[in-house]
Amino acid sequence: MAIFNQIRVINPNMFVETTWLDDIVTARVPLLVLRNFITPEVREAVVDDLQSCREKIRVSHYPNGALTTLGPYLAKHTAAPDNYFTELRDIQPSLPPSLSCLRAQIYNWVQHTLKLDSLRIAHEPGKGDYAGSIVRFHANGVANPLHNDNIVRDAAETDLVVTQILHQLSCVVCLQESNAGGTLRIYNKKWSPEDERFKTAGELGYQSGVTDSSETCEFSPRSGDIYLFNPAFYHEIDRVEGDTRITMGFFFGLTDKKMKHAIAWS
Repeated sequence: MAIFNQIRVINPNMFVETTWLDDIVTARVPLLVLRNFITPEVREAVVDDLQSCREKIRVSHYPNGALTTLGPYLAKHTAAPDNYFTELRDIQPSLPPSLSCLRAQIYNWVQHTLKLDSLRIAHEPGKGDYAGSIVRFHANGVANPLHNDNIVRDAAETDLVVTQILHQLSCVVCLQESNAGGTLRIYNKKWSPEDERFKTAGELGYQSGVTDSSETCEFSPRSGDIYLFNPAFYHEIDRVEGDTRITMGFFFGLTDKKMKHAIAWS
């Protein structure tokens, strides 16, 4: 029997296995890590360039935490999706070219590694392209509560193209690791409707009881790591210590039963 905490680490010269995509979708492999794909020089240049966008960084406060982000995330705007596209249009001119360049490389690496025929930024008719990625900042003392991500569920009352996907996956790039803490913990429990009793209105995430007795997979990302997982499985990030944990991430959804085509958004 497979052990849930087994992490698969891939290097650029490794042979691409045809099962990797299915392994992540089903969480037979809870975490797939692409290591040594990004040079320190490229990563550090992006982190330096982000300093020019500091006035565009937004903090969303909740009773049990806060999210500090550069760029829009759709889950915040499911009640009024037009606000998502407005925020994107406002911030896009301020984003450094190095961020877009790195994102394009990440898309190519993910497409090749998962043997996809296409991975492109999602497009909403009449509204334009979605954000291709988001940057998140976890400063000293900040944690990310237990949660799951499911745009088909969360935006069910809209007719957005991203609600037509068959599977949702998450890709995260560690631009700067923290000195300690900041560990990603994934639980071997997928969201189900009855779990809503563990959610407190207005707060981030779910109460810890929702994952009682569930196996876990823990991962402390290194600077430059790219990691992929199924965000329908509950996950959280431990409290960060020291340097700010900076990541660039995006979701991508598989749009066909053969799992060959995907659209991305944040």
